Amino acid sequence: MATHDVPIETAYIVSLWLEALVYGFFLCIFCGSLYVNLSLRKNQDTHSRMMFYTIVLMFILATLHVSANCYRMIEAYVSTVDPAIWMSILSEWSYVFKDILFVSMEILGDAAAIYRTFVIWGRDWKPIAIPCTLFIVSMVMGYLVCYLYTTENYVFLENWGILDDSHIMPIIITFFTISVIQSGMTTSLMAFRIWQTDRRAAAYRTNKAGNLMPILRILIESAFTQFMAELTLLVLYALNYNVVFIIQEMSVPLIGIAFGAITIRVALHQEQLFQGSRFHSGDPPGSYIVGRPIATIGSIPMRQMPISISITKDVEAHEDFHQVDSALSYS
Repeated sequence: MATHDVPIETAYIVSLWLEALVYGFFLCIFCGSLYVNLSLRKNQDTHSRMMFYTIVLMFILATLHVSANCYRMIEAYVSTVDPAIWMSILSEWSYVFKDILFVSMEILGDAAAIYRTFVIWGRDWKPIAIPCTLFIVSMVMGYLVCYLYTTENYVFLENWGILDDSHIMPIIITFFTISVIQSGMTTSLMAFRIWQTDRRAAAYRTNKAGNLMPILRILIESAFTQFMAELTLLVLYALNYNVVFIIQEMSVPLIGIAFGAITIRVALHQEQLFQGSRFHSGDPPGSYIVGRPIATIGSIPMRQMPISISITKDVEAHEDFHQVDSALSYS
């Protein structure tokens, strides 16, 4: 244990308390996502349904994880003589089970980010080739660690002596390193594509209502939460700090919050644009036309202006907005 580190028994108790607190926030986010998908997004396409099923699965995993930790806490402080030692036995079934849930949540969050990137880039496999490779390696490493827990009697000690001398720690470090790199890559790819589309459309917007920069900001802010959690876990594991238990248990509902926040914030942003368009134009519900009838792309009002542009480029511009709109406004 490091000089200024928290005692391991304290880390266990605080981790459960903070996970329950963050889970409460995730429950609110999940309810908001249900409202968005069942009320604001009644006519869902295949992509929006996949995102909806993803948030439901994340909620199930987070619920099972916090339940497993509650069981472990009760079992440790009621049925055992030394709670800290019992909770440090990695081969115990409840420890393996909760870590499988943690790895599954990380994998699910990474898979959703890759899929969003795939859709935003026009279902082109080239931009996600490297993230997909990292995803496969990360999945193997994560579940390999869970399997190795069951093969030997590993124990977390105050100084992490037994685990630190084993072959498990390098695999754990590799898992979180890959997760950090992959999270940074997918977020950067999505952000660049949205920025590129917004820049190309700037000359054709009627007003700021079609600006994609708010969506870009929402994406970066939400993805930054998961990225920082993974980076913090990587650093703490590398430095052998017991406080890593606190961050790791919190990370499960935190991933769900980061994912669901994008859904809610983008949906509310699109709904605000929709209501604003109706208010200024007086058009009936379902119309995004501002002023006289003008063709629009997605939910972005466009102004009429003479342009000298080939048909191919015109179609390509339409496709860009359709990709961004379908990937984010319905996710």
